[in-house]
Amino acid sequence: MLRLIFRAICIAFLLVFSLASCRAQTPPPTLSNCRPTPPLPPNPKPGVGGLSLTRDGKTLVVAAGDGKIRFLDMATGRVRRTLTAHTNVVYRAIFSPDEKLLASSSRDRTARIWDVATGREMHQLDGFRCSVKAVAFSPDGQTVAASGNDGMLKLWDVKTGAELKSLVHINSADIDMATYSFVFSRDGKKIYAGNGDGTISEWDVASGKELRFWKAHERTAFRLLFSPDYRLLASFGDSLVKLWDTSTWREVRSLSMIRTAGVSHMSSTIAFSHDGKLIAASDIGLDAKQTTYLYVQAIVWNVQTGEKLFTIEGHKWDIDGLVFTSDDHFLLTGSVDTTIKFWDMKTGREARMISLRPDGGQ
Repeated sequence: MLRLIFRAICIAFLLVFSLASCRAQTPPPTLSNCRPTPPLPPNPKPGVGGLSLTRDGKTLVVAAGDGKIRFLDMATGRVRRTLTAHTNVVYRAIFSPDEKLLASSSRDRTARIWDVATGREMHQLDGFRCSVKAVAFSPDGQTVAASGNDGMLKLWDVKTGAELKSLVHINSADIDMATYSFVFSRDGKKIYAGNGDGTISEWDVASGKELRFWKAHERTAFRLLFSPDYRLLASFGDSLVKLWDTSTWREVRSLSMIRTAGVSHMSSTIAFSHDGKLIAASDIGLDAKQTTYLYVQAIVWNVQTGEKLFTIEGHKWDIDGLVFTSDDHFLLTGSVDTTIKFWDMKTGREARMISLRPDGGQ
């Protein structure tokens, strides 16, 4: 009898110790001073936050400012399906490598995984205190990662939704510690993250260790993107696109947007063409009070030479979505002004436009 009581006490002790260990492994809240997320206004407009295309070029996925994700038919521009679980602005909606799943990130402080065939939400990924700006699948599709303004870069198991790791580059209330963008290496063993302090971090996925980081931009490394052949890493911040040779990690080219004294320049997003020959970037310029738009533009360059090919204008507000069509014939620009425009890459002229309505139609 005493032996049974002793064994029960031992088991209880082990359970308590195990729970305490699990609690100890949970990362504490970061020191980020990001502001509370504002709610959606009444009747929000479907401003474009991000664009993704299926490989066959037939379906365009639009992450929107009204908290919805729309699947558009590229031929007609009509909405085929709308996903509605997010409760605030959706910044990104990205396909898994096999295009069977979709991952999204939102101002509602969550990332989510969706089944593309049914539109069913599979997992809600929590743990953030601030907006979740970026999301991506690993190359093998088994892991999804998301990052945001509170400085945390989190990884989850796609099948179970279980959190695997939480990575923090810098923990300081006095520095912009947000991780605005990140990309997986081709083999999925590393993650490269663009940070609010202007650095790019290299993370080892298996160990969760930050292997190194380097200063890439004066203020913010806002967007990162590998070229299709992974020979270049493009970083975008402070109205500069920088191209880094991934064999040496040296900067090989710097592509400049408009930079004018007294103007507040804000970087938006970047895109490579599928053949890797073109790169596009978008930004805006505001007056000193940041109340009036002075310009809204996207620029297209030749990657090999750095030659500026086209300056694209015509949107009223920020261009937060950029994607090339599968044949690289057109560049699509999606704007907060609720329009998506097609630009001919032979002439730089607008060829077509899709307009979105708050009710999910055109």
